[in-house]
Amino acid sequence: MHENLNEFSRNVSIQFFKSFPELKEFATALEENDEGTFSVKVIPPFNVVEHPLSIDTFGEEVTVAFDAYHAHFNEFKEECEYGGALTFIKNIVSEQYAVVSFWRNDQWCGSSLIESCNFPSNNENYPYANLIKIRSWSGKLNKTIECIPRD
Repeated sequence: MHENLNEFSRNVSIQFFKSFPELKEFATALEENDEGTFSVKVIPPFNVVEHPLSIDTFGEEVTVAFDAYHAHFNEFKEECEYGGALTFIKNIVSEQYAVVSFWRNDQWCGSSLIESCNFPSNNENYPYANLIKIRSWSGKLNKTIECIPRD
């Protein structure tokens, strides 16, 4: 697979496989604009999420997505000042963090990856929302909270 990837994607894939060798079967090399990119799609053990865990490279950027949240990184490794994509992925699968998303019926209002000790109990930060969905990797932290929206 590595021979089909551009240099940035090759480095990301090598670092990814060092940390998650068990996920190698979910990785693919893709061709985007004549450039070899790296992509991983993993359905979590308890599949009640909007979107599976995905890691994608394009150009000099890594995008990590899970459920209703995604983030962009210029670095994959953990040693980065802000943690990098690897730290973000480890947080997702650690079960200490979960994606918290705010909804008004079927309309997404916002989301974030939040540590379990900081989960919201109301829609104070998103007063328009009438629903909060908390979705974790294993599903152990999953919760749905109904709220009274404030227009």
